[in-house]
Amino acid sequence: MKNQGINKEAIYVPIGLISIMIIIHLMNITGCYGIIPRYEIGIKGILLAPLFHSSWEHLFNNAAPILVLGFMVFSFYKKVAYSLLTVGWVLTGALVWLFADLGLLASDNHIGCHIGASGIVYMLAFFVFASGIIRKSLPLIAVSLIVVFLYGGMLWGIFPEEVIVYTKEQERISWESHFFGAVVGVFFAFIWRNVGNQNKKYSWHRRGDYVMEDEELWQRYLEKYPEEEEADPEPEKPKFKDLF
Repeated sequence: MKNQGINKEAIYVPIGLISIMIIIHLMNITGCYGIIPRYEIGIKGILLAPLFHSSWEHLFNNAAPILVLGFMVFSFYKKVAYSLLTVGWVLTGALVWLFADLGLLASDNHIGCHIGASGIVYMLAFFVFASGIIRKSLPLIAVSLIVVFLYGGMLWGIFPEEVIVYTKEQERISWESHFFGAVVGVFFAFIWRNVGNQNKKYSWHRRGDYVMEDEELWQRYLEKYPEEEEADPEPEKPKFKDLF
């Protein structure tokens, strides 16, 4: 099998996205270009919010996982990578615009301006993790475990301040962006579970499934080892391991 090497898009796309974020931050644009839930002025934030950050620390905290998770998505799930990034981007933002800051919790007593790419980070992380588990592919499960090892602590970010107490020095975290990003990631992992890399299942792995290809392999085996036919003229299951 020809080695295809590293998918260049797995490097270029995350770096390009982060470069745009850095350029926007350097421009020091004033005003709120984030998501303001249920306000018409905040609709533009569905597209723009992930590109704006409150500080360099905020930006670089999102840049590192975007590089790693973006590389994983475009390397192992390249057939759905662009769809996940674009449709997931919009859907996560739309859910935040619809359901964030509903006033049901004490921490949601006012409408905020949600900015930052953390929702995208959570979407990518939960997609990679859930996809490996759903597809039951050992290489993809290994990738899922890497995500757990690197970003397992992100799980706490989907909970509101009433569950996870933040210090006063910290800025208010948009847990809604994290939560809906995670939901969207798992949703697309399920929707696209049959697209791209799959766990290979051969016919002899399925109980009671005996097809013509099995018979052909069995006959080839008997040609090489005719004594097996005399010892076991009606075998219940073909033995292929010595053929290859």
